[in-house]
Amino acid sequence: MVIARPIIGKHRNIKNRINVILFAIFLITPFIRIGGIPLVLIDIPARKFYVFGLIIWPQELYFLHILLLFLGFSLFFWTALAGRLWCGYACPQTLFTEVYDWIARLITKDRFGKPSMKKKDWAIVYFVWLMMSIFFSLVFLSYFKPIEETIKEVAQLSFFIPTTFIPKEWVIFMFLSTGTAMFNMVYFRENLCRLVCPYGRFQTALLDKHSPIVTYDVKRGEPRKQPSEKVGQQKGDCIDCKLCVLVCPTGIDIREGLQVGCLHCGLCVDACTTVMSKFNKETLIAYKTMEQIENPHSKIKYFRPRTAIYGSILTLLIIVFVYLLVVRVPIYTSVLRDKAISNIYIPNQGWRNGYEIHIGNLSFNPIDVEIQVESNHSFNKLIDSSEIHIKPEGYEKVRIILEYPESNGKLDKYSVPVSFIIVNKNNGKHKKVVKTYFTFPS
Repeated sequence: MVIARPIIGKHRNIKNRINVILFAIFLITPFIRIGGIPLVLIDIPARKFYVFGLIIWPQELYFLHILLLFLGFSLFFWTALAGRLWCGYACPQTLFTEVYDWIARLITKDRFGKPSMKKKDWAIVYFVWLMMSIFFSLVFLSYFKPIEETIKEVAQLSFFIPTTFIPKEWVIFMFLSTGTAMFNMVYFRENLCRLVCPYGRFQTALLDKHSPIVTYDVKRGEPRKQPSEKVGQQKGDCIDCKLCVLVCPTGIDIREGLQVGCLHCGLCVDACTTVMSKFNKETLIAYKTMEQIENPHSKIKYFRPRTAIYGSILTLLIIVFVYLLVVRVPIYTSVLRDKAISNIYIPNQGWRNGYEIHIGNLSFNPIDVEIQVESNHSFNKLIDSSEIHIKPEGYEKVRIILEYPESNGKLDKYSVPVSFIIVNKNNGKHKKVVKTYFTFPS
């Protein structure tokens, strides 16, 4: 387990500010309610997704697909443009590791991670980490289950499915989430970045010679100071203080070149800057591109084919997302054939087909809808009521029978196209059209 030594510097200050913002977003977001509606809630049992004022049903998951594509290409874009920013400044693994270590240092001061730490110190730290893991797991659970329901069930000691000793789903979730967090913080830590996370392995495909990366100036630094030499006797500028290794969250030595475990967090830059400033020299470790290493006077080219392509894709995804949002009709409709009245003939009346129309209200306001039938042929519509009231986020199933009168004469066709139009009477622009067929007995 790597416990990085704390360091003060430019990049540390930037990381602190970003950590506070991201951590606040994580802690606050699931508890925000606007008009009683969650800002973000992924309600899997109800198959509803509340995202920034929208309620998305499974039939509209293309919104989430576009969002995931946007996040994926954003990762490509920012990596090519500014390096591995995600890992160093925004990844939850990085964020939570620093939060856990910060709390541990508050408890044990400068003894944290050093041989001077006693078993008693570790016991206190692990206990506090366990409480933190439970709390963070509860916050994480609140993204999937309203916190009000969780608190109510905890107050009622309702941890098991009624009449059984089987834990409820949220209890299992809390147990697994807490256990995973503790295992990660107590043991696994940097191995998640070095062994599990795929991003470090395909970062070389996302970077090019114009992408900023954390680099070590080999020409100035080498040959570094040897153990037998005193400071100032070495030929290179590197005094081999190993502070860049001690502050690294994954424990790598950046002097060995770009590695999978390098998060590009810049802490080694702060460490080397601090040491070299004592000798009135520039830092040996800095954010540079491969082009700048070869040509020190060159500048970073932010606009190039790779960034232009990624940027164009992101722009296209934004346009598509906004367009689908603007033309979105908050009504879900599907039409199924009624198997009991698939196609029957009633003498002296005509031919009948039965349908089941499923209507969902994808808004937070009640609506009144009307079912209309559109076809090139004349049909009688048999329904209890042509107007249906649907409560907010509600769902109704309507049975309707279409009759083709015998007086019109049987058509010389097996089926004819029919369209059901579901119109929101409160807003005539909101309508859904579902096409189907009216069939005649063979």
